[in-house]
Amino acid sequence: MTAIEQLPVLYAAAEYSLIYMLFGGGFVGAIVIYFIARALGK
Repeated sequence: MTAIEQLPVLYAAAEYSLIYMLFGGGFVGAIVIYFIARALGK
């Protein structure tokens, strides 16, 4: 994959992490969600 193709995946994974933190989740949980979402390609 090129860097351009990976940008939407990184953005979506960061979005899931930010939503988790906005609803009261912790920083460590947000990091875990970020890596899981990035691995799944969501």
